[in-house]
Amino acid sequence: MSNVASLPEQRETLIEQSVSNAAPEIAILIPCFNEELTIGHVIEQFRRELPGARIYVFDNNSTDRTAERARETGGILLREKRRGKGYVVQSMFREINADIYVMVDGDGTYPAPSVHALLEPVLSHEADMVVGSRLNSASKSQFRLMNRLGNYMFLWLTRTIFHAHIEDMLSGYRVFSRSIVKQLPLLSGGFEIETELTIKALERGYRVIELPVDLARRPEGSHSKIRHFRDGLIITNMIFSLARDYKPLTVFGTIGLILILSGLIPGTLVISEFLRTGLVPRLPSAVLAVGLELSGLVVGMVGLVLHTVVRRFQELDLEIQHLGRQLSGAQQGDKVGLRPPSRTGAREPGRPSVIAL
Repeated sequence: MSNVASLPEQRETLIEQSVSNAAPEIAILIPCFNEELTIGHVIEQFRRELPGARIYVFDNNSTDRTAERARETGGILLREKRRGKGYVVQSMFREINADIYVMVDGDGTYPAPSVHALLEPVLSHEADMVVGSRLNSASKSQFRLMNRLGNYMFLWLTRTIFHAHIEDMLSGYRVFSRSIVKQLPLLSGGFEIETELTIKALERGYRVIELPVDLARRPEGSHSKIRHFRDGLIITNMIFSLARDYKPLTVFGTIGLILILSGLIPGTLVISEFLRTGLVPRLPSAVLAVGLELSGLVVGMVGLVLHTVVRRFQELDLEIQHLGRQLSGAQQGDKVGLRPPSRTGAREPGRPSVIAL
């Protein structure tokens, strides 16, 4: 039997080699609101680490000299008029085209040298999103007590509801592949955007990796824009909203079970009296018990129906991702001057899976 590879396999190999030899285009995305003191230093640091990358600064209606400092240090300045980090991220993902995206806050608290470690899993096609974890045991982060407690509370909620082993859900230091940037639907307008990014990426089957980074303190004169109580409530609401959308059986099943168990309390009293006396003297309690039991069953059935619908949409989403990878492979084949094989444009890397360290 001949050991010579078939023509389609040779074409696939040539395409993969040509694509791997081409340097990927990297975009550094920096959302900013009143970061005059730090934005210039952040741009200079990342230009030093990634001299071939394009640095985009998205100004969110700053009232200080953030825009001027960004221009002076060579950043490409864009503006988002809608106030809120979530709106800025939506605009960044919609307007910027690149192969790999690095998102980092403009407050100067994230280390630029760590970008190489964060880029490596995406460059080697091992991950679709890499999160710089400030809460990793190997990290030496300088957290305020309130911020640390809030992060741990949100992590507990997420792990309990979604059963996802994640360490830092609110990190603003992330690296993305093009597929996740262009295919992940984002709706958040504020600081809950990181929560939406993390949970949707996990639930939609993208590969997510967390690597340790050290969080530094803000420089003197720089202030955080987070309002702990208000933004904490918004983030909590986002977690439960995503749980309703992606885990309807868990949410509605839990509510239904609570209603059924609540109905057992007055129901037990009514049944015990009926067995002892043959009468039902507590008619309101009997009506309440029946109402709670029926309500619990109805809510549970609603959760079951929604669960079935969500599962079907998840299957459809995976098929769309698969088709997108095929089209991307075909386009890469056209770029290197080869006509891709009819079955696929590039070797299928396999269905995405969740990786969390």
